[in-house]
Amino acid sequence: MKIPEAFGLLISWLVISICFSIGTLFAYPQYFYEVFLLSASSAGLGFLLHELAHRTTARRFGCYAYYQVWPWGIVLALILTILSQGSLIFAALGAVYITPMVTTSSLNYNALKKVYGIISLAGPSMNLLLVAAFYVLSYAGGYASILAGYGFQINLWLAAFNLIPIPPFDGSKIFSWSKPIWAAFAIPAWVMTLFL
Repeated sequence: MKIPEAFGLLISWLVISICFSIGTLFAYPQYFYEVFLLSASSAGLGFLLHELAHRTTARRFGCYAYYQVWPWGIVLALILTILSQGSLIFAALGAVYITPMVTTSSLNYNALKKVYGIISLAGPSMNLLLVAAFYVLSYAGGYASILAGYGFQINLWLAAFNLIPIPPFDGSKIFSWSKPIWAAFAIPAWVMTLFL
């Protein structure tokens, strides 16, 4: 049975927010709700906008695109996060499925690689835009700075992780389409992840 897209996005957002905050439940349970709100506004938002960026870009190319939650991915994410007390987060909760609306003999293999490369790049690009936004927000002070710290680190990690150039990661389709474009996004994301 196909789960409605809006419900799948909501469940995925809740689960990734729980996964990024569950370590607090074991170490400092009194702060769980505050950390959950931070996670929902940073990791949850990053995951949601990442998937919607793929979907929106695919639709702009005339594809039929929808987010499909993976129930076993949800279950595995929760089990691994709980068993590891938040130190191991499995974020394969679902994916945007893309089907070209029009089949034409004039669309060659390289053109198709470019389309899928651009669609794949949309997700990590959204995370990197959020990294920049959270960086600016970090100067606001107070709660906004705490949120910005979470949002900056988590979205940087999401971008770097998704830019790994092996299937099924976004990076594999970007790498297949254009190695220079892949490198222009992946290398800075990995360097910042390691050193910031």
